[in-house]
Amino acid sequence: MAESFEWMSLDPNEEVVWTGRPRLHVVLWVAVPALAVPGVLVVVWQTLLAAFVGMLAWVTITALAYVFVTNIDYVVSTKYVYAKRGVLGRSVTQLGLHNIQDTTLSQGIFGTYSGYGTVSFSTAGGEGTTLSFHVVDDPSSVQSAIDRQVREARTVANVVESHHARGGVDDLLSELRATREAAHRIDQALAQGGDRS
Repeated sequence: MAESFEWMSLDPNEEVVWTGRPRLHVVLWVAVPALAVPGVLVVVWQTLLAAFVGMLAWVTITALAYVFVTNIDYVVSTKYVYAKRGVLGRSVTQLGLHNIQDTTLSQGIFGTYSGYGTVSFSTAGGEGTTLSFHVVDDPSSVQSAIDRQVREARTVANVVESHHARGGVDDLLSELRATREAAHRIDQALAQGGDRS
């Protein structure tokens, strides 16, 4: 992926496989109801100034919603999933793929018709951490990409664990051989000492 994020520092051998953010139409979910602000002000004060202030408030609310949505990033790499939020500050949630136990896809009626939805995943074990990619385009392909990376991460983790376990067995066998050889030398030394007397 050509896109890079200054808020991420990738581990060695970690590559980004998918990036996204919520659909921009989410801004409409704020902008349309916010149209009530100028309407209420005009009804209450019935002046041109009230209409101007109301429209200024509506533009400000819509602009803030746009800035908020465009500062959300979702990233799937070969090792982690990331969700970054924040305009002035920054909040980054990172989950290891090998810890993800479940992925779920949810789409409402409009999401199914328009091709957007939310992909959520939760971690295994006691962490109980959940993370969601909200209102992303083509959520089934996002879920498939995450599931594929989770399977690959688990395969790698199993190989590493197997290698470490095998290394532990080899170390134990080496220690047992060394102990047996030491015991054999002690027996020989005792036998030679007994022969002298």
